[in-house]
Amino acid sequence: MSASAAHACLPLRGDCAAVGSASRTSRRRSRLPQRARSPAVRCARAAEETESAPRVATLRSGGGGADSLVICRVLNGMWQTSGAWGRIDRDAAVDAMLRHADAGLTTFDMADHYGPAEDLYGIFINKVRRERPPELLEEIKG
Repeated sequence: MSASAAHACLPLRGDCAAVGSASRTSRRRSRLPQRARSPAVRCARAAEETESAPRVATLRSGGGGADSLVICRVLNGMWQTSGAWGRIDRDAAVDAMLRHADAGLTTFDMADHYGPAEDLYGIFINKVRRERPPELLEEIKG
């Protein structure tokens, strides 16, 4: 299995509402084919994986150790929450993260210059602990 992961933001229905400049994002979202807008990718289901299209990637430590991390091949990039495109609606952003996780997109990419991404991730994880089955929490990586 390849150690590289595809970096992409696949908005699910209504996810662009979390960012203030909806008109620009709505135009971009409307150009996506219907299959890209539906939650059809299920990374959390490794059993569905095939040789030609694996849904997960295994990352191994560069030091030759036995450490590895299995992540979804499609990462949810949290750069959208930096606030550079307008005010972030915290509740809408966390709800969008929940919809992504429910759809099987369970890996979230963050960096310190992504603004409130880590704070939103913390709110999201606490909501997952309270409102979702424990199995989902085990699949989420951030």
